[in-house]
Amino acid sequence: MNKPSVWDYIFLTRPILLIPVWAFFLLGNFWAGGKKFQFNKTFYVGLVVYTFLLVVLYVLNQIADKDSDRINQKHLLIAEGYVTVRQAYLVIIISLIVSFGFSVFLPLSIIIFMCISFIFGILYSFVPFKLKAVPFADFLINGIGYGFLNFTLGWLTLKPFSKETVIHSLPYIFAVSAIFVNTTILDIEGDRKFNYITTGVLLGVKNTALLALFLIICSIISGLYNVDYICLIPAVVSLPLFFLAALKGETKYIQLSIRVGGPLLILITGIVFPYFLILSLIIFIFLRIYYRKKFGISYPSLR
Repeated sequence: MNKPSVWDYIFLTRPILLIPVWAFFLLGNFWAGGKKFQFNKTFYVGLVVYTFLLVVLYVLNQIADKDSDRINQKHLLIAEGYVTVRQAYLVIIISLIVSFGFSVFLPLSIIIFMCISFIFGILYSFVPFKLKAVPFADFLINGIGYGFLNFTLGWLTLKPFSKETVIHSLPYIFAVSAIFVNTTILDIEGDRKFNYITTGVLLGVKNTALLALFLIICSIISGLYNVDYICLIPAVVSLPLFFLAALKGETKYIQLSIRVGGPLLILITGIVFPYFLILSLIIFIFLRIYYRKKFGISYPSLR
């Protein structure tokens, strides 16, 4: 195996997962700022610290799941042997140094929520907890982690935590949970081989898809309550796909329910904040080129 390239190390960090992280961070700031972005030093430092902290979790997760990721054909670099575990730990160490180094410039409230987010990541990926293999906990960790904690960190760059923070985060918690519930369906075969009792494994395709449909409806209801069109539009557009996934249980509808709403949320966030859209498009293009050359596949893809 050849020595990893700079591009291998960059894509080891899972930038496709960082895009929604940045989006929720931006949206938290947006709603705290009275429906407009107000960037300050705390915002920029917080975004850098949180990004590198999550890189640590994403790489740790790949190390922990390298065997199941290979079986599930996730095309991740550690699982496929392009980056060794030792090389991955080097990325982790560098990311921790950057994250801890800049965290001294952040208020305590943000540091506390970042620590909670990091703990969630550990509970999700590693034994003896490994909540990603525990039904209901698997999607709740993701829904709360992205939709609430991530959102709240952006909020805290402008305003203190309050009941209002929780209310505004609800549509995102439900939306992320709905999407993740359906991802557990796609991984049922591989998860069973490792005796992972995920939501998909426990409930089966039909009931899991029904749960996802219920959650996306909850996202729509809470989005209407908050008059949050940024989350409401993607949820409404993807609702028919969640309905078809629950009705027919076919892989193509399950995949579409996952792949349509998220990118649409990113697009709408990008319309509100164009620089974010440009960055997301750049990452998307480079990912397509990289995965085409590395694995011969079209990724990311809506197909």
